[in-house]
Amino acid sequence: MRKYLGIILVGAMIAFGAGCSDEDGGNAGTGGTAGTGGTGGTGGDGGGVDLCAEAGGSGQVLISVEEITEDTRLTAACNYVLTREVYVVGATLTIDAGVTIGGDDGSALIITTSGRIDAQGTETAPIVMTSSRPEGQRETGDWGGVVLLGEARLSWGNEQCDGTAGDCVANIEGLPANENRGVFGGNDDDHDCGTLRYVRIEFAGFRFGGLVEGNELNGLTVGGCGSETTLEYIQVHRGLDDGVEFFGGTADIQYVIVSGTGDDGIDWDQGYSGTIMNFIVHHFAGSSSDPRGIEADNFSENNDVEPRSAPQVMYGTLVATEDTTNNEGIVLRRGTFGVLDGLVVSGWNRDGVDLRDGAWDVSGGWPTGLLVTNSCFFGNGPNFPQDVECVDDGEGGTTGAEDCDDYSGSGDVTDEANYFPEDTNMPAQSNITEDPGLGDFSGAVDGSATPNYSVTNTNCDGAFAPSGDDWTADWTEFPAN
Repeated sequence: MRKYLGIILVGAMIAFGAGCSDEDGGNAGTGGTAGTGGTGGTGGDGGGVDLCAEAGGSGQVLISVEEITEDTRLTAACNYVLTREVYVVGATLTIDAGVTIGGDDGSALIITTSGRIDAQGTETAPIVMTSSRPEGQRETGDWGGVVLLGEARLSWGNEQCDGTAGDCVANIEGLPANENRGVFGGNDDDHDCGTLRYVRIEFAGFRFGGLVEGNELNGLTVGGCGSETTLEYIQVHRGLDDGVEFFGGTADIQYVIVSGTGDDGIDWDQGYSGTIMNFIVHHFAGSSSDPRGIEADNFSENNDVEPRSAPQVMYGTLVATEDTTNNEGIVLRRGTFGVLDGLVVSGWNRDGVDLRDGAWDVSGGWPTGLLVTNSCFFGNGPNFPQDVECVDDGEGGTTGAEDCDDYSGSGDVTDEANYFPEDTNMPAQSNITEDPGLGDFSGAVDGSATPNYSVTNTNCDGAFAPSGDDWTADWTEFPAN
């Protein structure tokens, strides 16, 4: 038996469903119909409407609203299922430690520019956002994922974004192009999208827009969020598209692990300039044609537009195993700047680091505004020591060396080979080709064992540097389905 509870939020009828049986929500993709009109939320202690209390204090709550427009709290006394795209508008959604949220087909949680999220799990009671299908039946792309939208600056178009209110805004990738609630960007580089702490996001990446390839959401999408946003201790596991993608903004992220995604582990573009610190990308379930550990752009239509992508990236481990579909460990292209330091890059079929397009051949770029330093590369494909000019093949492509797209045009050998001390045509940037001595992380592929991403080679840094503490312990999991 199921009962449905009508709740009035800001004058509009909003329907939440409360399941009082043990039956599974099962990716139904449909929410409950509204019951009789309620009297409004009771309001929690600083957390707004307590949906679990409104539903009777236990059981499964089906969240079938289109918008949450009043401060709302999800407590761990209930489980929750998103049955559709849910937009948080003009309100704060508070999610307590230990809460589990399932997502049906076509569902996603979108925090709009006027909303905020406060999701603070703990090491022993993380917040889990996953597929609503039963364990053993879950797959990548079962639901959409989490989207945070802010009002920080981003690069867009052919003119510099000068911070003028209303300027430099865009529609976030992955949502329908005509969805006004997906607009983000602005002039507030401090914008606070909220807090995600000790949060696992699993089996996300549902394709919206008529299931068109390339229009899927990422596990975690961060668009135009500012420096007051808090993102730490986050795992994105077995998503269909990217693990975490930043579209502009200045938000920092630390202690993040991306495991088994179909496309890139971490992606940035449109002027992103935050800090990414202490992170792991473990690639083993590729589904795209070009999955990478890091894929980095400024803006594809104008590589030099400002503000330019220029994040600080420090202490990361990027590994690829059990999968022949992976490409490069790191691709830096389309005008991105950035400083990448203290990385371990191992097991990628193509090169460990690849600069291309306009990434380096601009004033102030390589090798000052764009750097890869103090990093350890091992067991990757060839680093293309000779770059030659691309030749137009007459069919929209090029012929020549496989890596001809980073040729400087002046005959200089300009990128990958120069990152290593054995090449004497540029100052060494303290990168090495050595075995980092990684632990056994094979159990992450099927969830059979706790992975060990430690580095024993003291010449290499990686995700646990500089302290050596394993920050993934206790709160991460690696389910196969």
